[in-house]
Amino acid sequence: MARAVSGPLTYVTRAEWAPLVRRHPDVAETLTLPARGENLRGELGTLVAEINGRIRPTAVLDWHGVPLSRRLAAAVKAPVKVTYPKYAFARWILATFGVDTLPAENLRIPALYARTAARWGEVIPDDGFRLAVDAAVRRKLITTLALEDGMAALAPGARHAAKRWPAGHWRALIKLLRDRGRRVLLIGSAEERPLCDEIGGDDAGAVNAAGACAVGDLPELLAGAACLVTNDSAFAHLAPLVGVPCVDLFGPTSPRFGFAPRGSRDRVLYLGSPCSPCSKHGARPCWRARQVCLEDIRPAAVFAAAAAAGGFA
Repeated sequence: MARAVSGPLTYVTRAEWAPLVRRHPDVAETLTLPARGENLRGELGTLVAEINGRIRPTAVLDWHGVPLSRRLAAAVKAPVKVTYPKYAFARWILATFGVDTLPAENLRIPALYARTAARWGEVIPDDGFRLAVDAAVRRKLITTLALEDGMAALAPGARHAAKRWPAGHWRALIKLLRDRGRRVLLIGSAEERPLCDEIGGDDAGAVNAAGACAVGDLPELLAGAACLVTNDSAFAHLAPLVGVPCVDLFGPTSPRFGFAPRGSRDRVLYLGSPCSPCSKHGARPCWRARQVCLEDIRPAAVFAAAAAAGGFA
């Protein structure tokens, strides 16, 4: 994203994401948020004191809009404070009643971030931004994990189980890829490693890299893949940063919430079932005997989308 203000940028985020944020060339310093529920007399108060005493920001931009970030922004002393339009109520209306009152433009989150930042300076979303890939780290991962360029990357996990495409569908997709000579790279957190084993354990050509590298090295792990297939999860937002086209599978959540990738080679598969979306973040278990919103996204359709996005047949 193009710079809207002069001077160094300090970014405050969760500890697990800090290694990725530190890689952005415009971020001078990264600070980490305390646990949820912290009060201003605890770690949150210490963070506020450091920001007010040492950093003394001229502007605060809340790009999260949750209670903790709002409390932090309110406590920090700065002449300019803005929060991006989250449309939380409109998302809730859509998820609860199926009534879509979101803006007709169907803006993706980066565009909303850009419009918010524009309130104190000119800024546009930079679709061409890429994280620099550390060649030495990439070579090390290639050696230790037996990677190769052109693999199909699959991310079968998600924070909530209801957002996960069925394991059997993932296995069928792997077979389609294998039959066409495409090796598979399974990625995810350490907690998702058993899921990746379940999905790719029978394929000798599949590499289970879930939890195999630090969060800060995920760009090097994903770089070189022909395409990424993922549930509605964080990996859908990492892929564009390393130039990897993405196929994003939506079921209980909706692309209308703004979290779908938006690159020219990215693909979104969403059936728009009558009962979908059923929650804002996919946390609610499916009440139906069969989760049609994801089960009816067939492996052949996903393979076709991945082939088109990744340029392989």
